[in-house]
Amino acid sequence: MVCIKKCSVFIVDPNPSHKAAFQELLGRWPHLVCYCTTIEEFKQLLSGIVPDIVLCNLNLPGLHEQDFLRYVSTACPHAIRIIFSEKTGADALVRTVATGAAHRGFCLPLSKDLGQSLEHDLSVRSRIRMRKCWDFLDNGQGLPALPPVVHELEVILQKPDYALNQVVEVLGKDPVLAARLLQMVNSVHFSRGMKIDDLHRAVSCLGISRTRKMVLFLCALNHFQYPKKYHPHALKIIDHSIQCGKLAGLIAKTLAPGQERTAVTAGLLHDIGKLVFLASLDEVLHHSPTFLRRYGLFATEMEEQLFGISHLELGSALLLWWNLPLVMVDAAANHGQPLNSLQGVPLCVAIADRCLLKIANGEAFTTDFNLLSQDLPVEHWLQCARSMTMEKIMPIAA
Repeated sequence: MVCIKKCSVFIVDPNPSHKAAFQELLGRWPHLVCYCTTIEEFKQLLSGIVPDIVLCNLNLPGLHEQDFLRYVSTACPHAIRIIFSEKTGADALVRTVATGAAHRGFCLPLSKDLGQSLEHDLSVRSRIRMRKCWDFLDNGQGLPALPPVVHELEVILQKPDYALNQVVEVLGKDPVLAARLLQMVNSVHFSRGMKIDDLHRAVSCLGISRTRKMVLFLCALNHFQYPKKYHPHALKIIDHSIQCGKLAGLIAKTLAPGQERTAVTAGLLHDIGKLVFLASLDEVLHHSPTFLRRYGLFATEMEEQLFGISHLELGSALLLWWNLPLVMVDAAANHGQPLNSLQGVPLCVAIADRCLLKIANGEAFTTDFNLLSQDLPVEHWLQCARSMTMEKIMPIAA
């Protein structure tokens, strides 16, 4: 993938040696790179330039990093936020990304791989027509208004010394949300054969980062209203997403070992844009059997014709606005791209998605599995997809 648009990159770091390293790494970039040594310099630049990516030293003096990142998310809601620090701050980087304050983090010193990663981030960002996605949501049901319990959860997670008990206590204030979270963790797709009927154990099992993503997913399902007549269609999309998560995690054992849990979550969220579109259809389209019959197989094509954007763009924009890690945004934006252009978790999600669509639609759906290495167990993954499609739909949207 090539980023064809000239982008703006802000680097906020008072360390002159870091600036020199960034200049050496990014000196030949076609993009506009702005260096800020203070928060005030950053704010002054904002008056004339809108950043596509903001890179921030986690140890930025003068303001708590959570406060600054929260300011950036408000002032530049479409920007990708990336944090960095010395290796001694690795735990803080992980915690900051897990709580949604930043989309990604890395440890110094800078490497050539970082330049390639940033270029990839920009290519993902350039594929999302933010303004069109924003306008679509603004003219329809709007950006999902998260319930108070989610805002309370965000406040808790922004504290460096938060405890698991505090997270559980907040989630327990919404019995419906807590029940659905337990239902999710006990489903055949996430449990390991043992019954979990305690919220504390459920959060412990999922982990804080994964719990946050699951809560956002469940809140989105609750926000978007589908006519009861079309609940089965929405459930098909939800079930496909859950199955895709499970299969992506299995595929990751071969293609992205160590990232299985991330692949499961990315697969779960990859088609959330379809649910937004389904909830936004007017009555004329709701009563069009042709649209509903063909939508699953020709989703991207029909969305482009009707709305001018696709579920890949809308879903990835939503995940970016929800402050989820960039790998989730990447998988949602690019799972429809040719398989030989993808790698890591997005590739796992794309293969899982294709396997499930192939099993569901047979010869009507063509794949590009021929672009993959011939020694990969594609037939085994297809068989796993076939088994998953026979499992009962989990009624979490009822």
